Amino acid sequence: MRLLDYIAQSRAPFLVERASGVVCRLRSACDFAGQIATCPLRYVLSDELARTCAALAYTENRQLIDCLDLVRLPAERLWVEWPDAARRDELLRATPRITTDRPAVDVLRAGALIRASRSGRSGAMILFWTTRDRPNDPLVAALDTHFDLDGNLPESGNLYALFDGALTGIRTGSGDCSHAIQSCVRYQFDRTWRQYYAQDALSTEARDEVLRDSLATVANDLPMVLALSLLFAARDGLSATPSNLERLNAKRRRLGKRPLLEHVEISVAISADEDVRIDPAAGAWRRAPRLHHVRGHVVPRANTTYWRAPHWRGRVRLGRVRTRTVSLQLAPAQGRATTGDHGIIGTVASIPAPAT
Repeated sequence: MRLLDYIAQSRAPFLVERASGVVCRLRSACDFAGQIATCPLRYVLSDELARTCAALAYTENRQLIDCLDLVRLPAERLWVEWPDAARRDELLRATPRITTDRPAVDVLRAGALIRASRSGRSGAMILFWTTRDRPNDPLVAALDTHFDLDGNLPESGNLYALFDGALTGIRTGSGDCSHAIQSCVRYQFDRTWRQYYAQDALSTEARDEVLRDSLATVANDLPMVLALSLLFAARDGLSATPSNLERLNAKRRRLGKRPLLEHVEISVAISADEDVRIDPAAGAWRRAPRLHHVRGHVVPRANTTYWRAPHWRGRVRLGRVRTRTVSLQLAPAQGRATTGDHGIIGTVASIPAPAT
């Protein structure tokens, strides 16, 4: 089953017995069963699309930052689910120094329940996941992720303020590529977890460990959702297939099992209608462009000049153009440029193989 089905069918509360014998009830998946069941839009990402989103979120996060002004979440209530191994592989490839991204467990699937504003530019996200050891028992993060891409969140304070219920962000260097995203994010402990930690006088070392592990669990997942929102804006970039579970659910009801939730499966577009086309000017076959990032530029049209914001072009299934560097240099005075009498020679350098 999908992670969303495990959450919707969860009925067991999360109970923790303290050393004093007092039993505390922390929030668990069963507290969100109704919200998942009534969520109007539920997306499930394929492995390939999860890797593509992770690559845009981590490996090429400069491009994600350049396009933050284009990000709009598609609904006010939204569920997004992905295979976590694909996301983690891309994260480790892009940032091999990271060793604390849900480190102690082998995560199978992860998902985010999102409540967004009408503009789709701000909201809150709760993260869920399942592990290989307990695939039927979904877990919930202790921290909620609040975001506002227009920068209207309160000033970030000391991380220890999280234990007092404050909204606090992660401070990064201004030169860090993740700075622009983290400046739009604040984290907050769930009420039950905050009360749980408040009952003990934790040492500084214990508080540091709690903060480090809690933040590592959630800090790398919002960029996945933002990257998916950008890919929705790419023309013919994604393929959406609504699930059809009528027959399966009818059989499950006859067997006394709960029905599965309908959802939309999102994958890289597989249509080949425009993969190869004729270029009328050249009179030859021309392959459709791979997915690539276009920086903001000026576009003259008749007597009007427009500013085109940074955006994505091309098809996801044809791969991604990672980078392309074109340098121009003046020809020596005594020499003759191969391009004519303008004295300019164009050379192409540092062009790695495109991702496929």
